[in-house]
Amino acid sequence: MPLAPKKNIVFVHGSGQSHLSFNFLELWLPEHRSLCFNYSTQEEPEYILKRFKMLLDLQFGKEPVHIIAHSYGCLIASLITKEYDNVQSLIALSSPWGGSRAAKWLNMVFRESKLFETTKPGSPLLKAIASLKLDFPITNIVSTGTKSSANALAGLGATPNDGLLTLETQRAVPKGFVNCDTIDLEVSHNELLMSMDVVELIKEKIFDGTTNNTE
Repeated sequence: MPLAPKKNIVFVHGSGQSHLSFNFLELWLPEHRSLCFNYSTQEEPEYILKRFKMLLDLQFGKEPVHIIAHSYGCLIASLITKEYDNVQSLIALSSPWGGSRAAKWLNMVFRESKLFETTKPGSPLLKAIASLKLDFPITNIVSTGTKSSANALAGLGATPNDGLLTLETQRAVPKGFVNCDTIDLEVSHNELLMSMDVVELIKEKIFDGTTNNTE
C-alpha cells in the first residue's frame, strides 16, 4: 500500500527550555517531518513571531502543519496562527492562557524579565491572544499536578496548581477558540512532556490513532 504523506509537526518549547524537551514525545510518535522552534523569553514577542514565520515558510511553504506547544510556547504558537494560514491543529500542554498572578508581583521586582512582563494578567500579549478567533481543532491539556508537585508560590497560597501554573489559568481558554477540547491529566508541569497519555492523545488527534504512516 502507498505511504500516506508524513505529517508536518511544529514543536514550540516553554520558557527556559529547548527542542530537547520534546525528545520523549518525538521518540514515540509515528514518522513525521518536524520543526522545533527555539527562542528566548527575553526576546520581544513580535521578533519571535517574525522569525518563526520565516522558518515555517522556509521548511513547509504553505503545507499544512500541526503544532504541539508547551507552557509559554502555547502563547507564541497561538499567535503564529495569524501569520501562517495552514495550521491544522494545536495541542497545548500546560498553557498559561490567563497569565500568572505570581508573574504580576515578580515583575515588580524583576523588571528586566520579559517573561514576567508578558505573562502578568492583562499584558498586551495576553490581550492579543484573547482577541484571536480560531476555528481549527485545539486540544488543551491541563496538568493538574500531583500531591507532591503543588507549589505555594505558583498558586499564591492554596490555589490548585501543577507546580508552576494554576489550573485556573490553564483552563482560561480564550472564547475565540471555538473548537477546543480540554483534557485533564494528573501530572506535574514538566512531567506532561514525559507522559505516555500525552503520546496517545497526540496520536489520536494528529495521526488518527495510527502508529505508522501507511494507509
